[in-house]
Order: sequence, then C-alpha cells, then structure tokens
Amino acid sequence: MDMPNHYQIKYRRKGRGENWKFGIFDRSTFDEEVVKLWKNGECVIADAVLPRSTIYRYEDLEIIDIPLGLPSYDMKTQNIVPGDEYGEYVQREYNKAVHKSMRSEGLENKLFSVGVADGSAYYVVVRENKKTVRVQWRGFCPDRYTDAVLGWECTVEKERIADMIRREEGMRELFAKK
Repeated sequence: MDMPNHYQIKYRRKGRGENWKFGIFDRSTFDEEVVKLWKNGECVIADAVLPRSTIYRYEDLEIIDIPLGLPSYDMKTQNIVPGDEYGEYVQREYNKAVHKSMRSEGLENKLFSVGVADGSAYYVVVRENKKTVRVQWRGFCPDRYTDAVLGWECTVEKERIADMIRREEGMRELFAKK
C-alpha cells in the first residue's frame, strides 16, 4: 500500500476511547527511516505543538484529515482567526502558553519567538539554572519554523534569552495598549 496523503490530522488509537490528538503525518519519502517504518505498517506522527514524534501502527489509528484552511482577520477583536480545526487547537495552546508566560515570575515558562524567513520560531524556557536556561521549540507558527541556533531544544546562556524575552514582552505590552 502506498503511503496515504495525510498532513494535518486529528487522530487517536482505535477502540481505546482516547481523546483526539492533533499532529502532522510524516510523509518524508526521502527519509529512509520513515519509508522503512511505512513498509512495516508503521507511521510517524509529529505532535502539533511539542517537539516530539511518535511511531504508531497505522492500522491501529483512526485518522481524520484536516484540510488547510486560510486564516482570517476579525476587525472587531483585531485577532487572527484560524482557518481550520487544527489551527484552532494550535491557537488555544498558544494562548495557554502566553498566559502561563505572563504569570511566570522567573524565566521558566516564558514564551518568546525568533524571526525566521517570513515567520517566527517559538520557544518556551523549560528549565532555568544559575547561568543557563533550557529552551524548547513550540509549533505555534503554521510553517513550523525552527531557529538555526536553538533548533528543537538546547541549553543557552541565560542573559541572552532574558534579553530576548524582555524585548518580546515590551513589544506585547506596547501593542496591548490602546
């Protein structure tokens, strides 16, 4: 059987009554490992937001394709409205991350972004040490960009990230004022 043409999906394991999850179906036919897994009846699904992928037996899954919808702009609320169920899920997770970031006293749980191409790569500080922080990627940009230096996850000098967070929070505050 040829690899199906999935991309953005909602999925769960059959017969287990699990909640639906959102992810990206990996169709990397140029990736030898993905092709090898597919030949064995397995598939790779990347989490919609977190930097992890999971291998599943394809026949064990219920999969619903979520066609790409175009986002729109709500003039009344001045917010971008996601164009599909996948985008709505990612937006809810982004909103949770922003609120958690705003409540954070230290650097841990702080959300920030790095400009990449025509979008941004988003990161959260997952651990704060004396001189360093551990940052981890989040899939909040529809293009799922990563920064060339930060990658999916890395440890970085604390002050470097603290400066980025201060700038981002300052801009968020500036644009929040009316």
